Amino acid sequence: MSRARGVALMTALIVVAIATAIAAAIFFDTGLMLRRSEGTSGQERALLLAGGAEALAARILGEELDTGNAPIHPGQRWANPLGPIEITDAGVLQGQLVDLQGRFNLNSLIDKDGQVDPIALEIFERLLRVLELEPAWASKLADWIDADDLPSSGGAEDDTYTALRPGYRPPNRPVTSITELLLLPGFDIVRFERLAPHVTALPRDASVNLCTATPALLDALADERQWLGAEDALARNRARDCFPRRDAFKATLSTPEAFERLDRALGLGERSRYFQLQTTSLVGTTSFSLYSLLRYETAPPDPPRMRVMLRNTMP
Repeated sequence: MSRARGVALMTALIVVAIATAIAAAIFFDTGLMLRRSEGTSGQERALLLAGGAEALAARILGEELDTGNAPIHPGQRWANPLGPIEITDAGVLQGQLVDLQGRFNLNSLIDKDGQVDPIALEIFERLLRVLELEPAWASKLADWIDADDLPSSGGAEDDTYTALRPGYRPPNRPVTSITELLLLPGFDIVRFERLAPHVTALPRDASVNLCTATPALLDALADERQWLGAEDALARNRARDCFPRRDAFKATLSTPEAFERLDRALGLGERSRYFQLQTTSLVGTTSFSLYSLLRYETAPPDPPRMRVMLRNTMP
């Protein structure tokens, strides 16, 4: 009799254990499903908030760019941070516009025929030196995007990349994101974080806006250490107007021919068409960041407009 009770007790314990395990599994799956649902809902709300920020940024930029040929500079309304703004039942939104034409365009390293532009290469080498990075990265990146598979002096082509584990090949075409720098063997995150604020990946026809160029880029263009370390003075000048103006910058160079060389390679101007909007949305306790590439387009007889060319979670 006692043996029968023992068997019954053991059976009951097993049933309870199985029921507990099933209940725990159901609870876990339900909780996971709820978290996934919350995450999806949060992402959707964050995208809606970012869409609103894009519309506002396009309107503000349009007000500046529709004025004709007036310079675009950081003293204007578009450069002011947006928010943080608390939107009822949606979240908290903040954003910042950046003029991408105030940076060195990595795609200017090659000309329209896909060959390395020696002047642009020289300027990029100077920029690397100004930032205390090895200038050899300029040749390596030029080989990464040029049209041929012949390594330049200090560069690298297929034989270098296919020998890696895992191996891969250079695309031999313009870069679409500055994160491609991290695919160069040995180019680590420390170097990337130092260089990233001074470079961009745009079509070749995107000229440099001297009014918004970073201090390091201005020094690389002039081949003279002047503005890196004097950011406050540069910001004070730019709070009032475009600085340096094209003619004033030309006068600082050794010869008019030096300016013409820079202008042919990169294009030096006072206006911009490409901007990046970084929006950060706080939905509940989760933060979402989105980078939007905006381009100002004019195609008469249609009215000018800002177009969102790309959205990404990486700059």
